[in-house]
Amino acid sequence: MATTITPVQNTNNIKHCMLIDLTLGGTTYYLSGAYTPITYNSNTYTELGSFISVSDMPEDIKTTNGDIQISLSGIPSEQDYMSLILTTPIKGGEVTIYRAFFNADYTLDSANVFQRYKGIITNFAIAEDTDFIEGKNTNSVSVSCASINTILEAKVAGQRTNLTDRQKFYPTDQTFDRVADLHRVSFDFGREYTGGTGYGGGGGPGGGPGGGPFRDFGRNFQFR
Repeated sequence: MATTITPVQNTNNIKHCMLIDLTLGGTTYYLSGAYTPITYNSNTYTELGSFISVSDMPEDIKTTNGDIQISLSGIPSEQDYMSLILTTPIKGGEVTIYRAFFNADYTLDSANVFQRYKGIITNFAIAEDTDFIEGKNTNSVSVSCASINTILEAKVAGQRTNLTDRQKFYPTDQTFDRVADLHRVSFDFGREYTGGTGYGGGGGPGGGPGGGPFRDFGRNFQFR
């Protein structure tokens, strides 16, 4: 599979479709925008035709974030996607989208399949439209996908000052072993003032230079 699409020449009739790998709960579902089943990489993609839609994919010269939406309407009977969305931990699922170009006789060569997008599912929505006059009920499912760059930007980096986090990175390091013992323990720093009241004159017991009081900085310092 290539990622750079070869320019099409000597024809103005391009036949193509989207191929979507949707991984939910450890199971991968194969969908396509074609009107007949498509086989690619030994996987059969379920035909959905106009029942599947993918939002525009932003393309830039430099690497940027790009979120897309995949919508399914007229849910096919071969797979209950409505129930699948409601009963499967869908957030965090993986989505890979390919664009496949057909030959003139509608056959497909693997060399003409190109990956266009890869991301992670971040949200989903279910819409229900009921026409009481016609007696029809239409359901649609859409999933929102964030690019890998978006996920990396939201990733929390760094380390907290506790033993559990420290041992994730350095299992044998004992630097933070006593952090739990020191938690919320008070420490008195400096000397408590007990001496005179004036600032002038010579020094005296309990006083600082010139008879002034000692200042108690950090008297009630605590580890938190």
